[in-house]
Amino acid sequence: MLQHLITQDEDLRMVPTDRDQLTTAVEGLREELRALPADADPAWMRVMARWIGIGLVSLGNHHDARAFLRQALDLATAGGNTRAVIATELNLGDAYRYGGDMETADALYRGALDAARSQHPELVDFALQHFGKHLMEQGDLVLARARLKEALRLRIAKGDTGLIESTQAALDRVALLIRP
Repeated sequence: MLQHLITQDEDLRMVPTDRDQLTTAVEGLREELRALPADADPAWMRVMARWIGIGLVSLGNHHDARAFLRQALDLATAGGNTRAVIATELNLGDAYRYGGDMETADALYRGALDAARSQHPELVDFALQHFGKHLMEQGDLVLARARLKEALRLRIAKGDTGLIESTQAALDRVALLIRP
């Protein structure tokens, strides 16, 4: 939805490729979500709320991002979509991490990783990537490297070049931080 308007900065955090375009796109999605009828498809509402939240995280509006991501999480939970619950918990963890609440972020990442391991092994690499970057920011570089290496192994097995490159960039960042 908004992927083309979001990239990563040197600290591997999501940022807009074009702030004005992302702001306009997020506002458009907010308007579209507000205009939906009360009987709208909850799955579509969840997707929209999640992407609004991701866009707001990228724009640095962590408070509003958390509200939309909580809405998406509630809709995923109510709909019994455990895959969407895990993905949204990772995004919500990012919103808390970017906003400075590392304790809440940590709980969300750990919960998402546990759920991925037990319910959706295809999401384990994503949970490890988010958790590894969180650990890196917390200065737990040894555990960060271990989580990211596990993510890399899984992503190599998947054969997705973009995911492999993303994890390798995180591992490179950890290596840079380990070597003063």
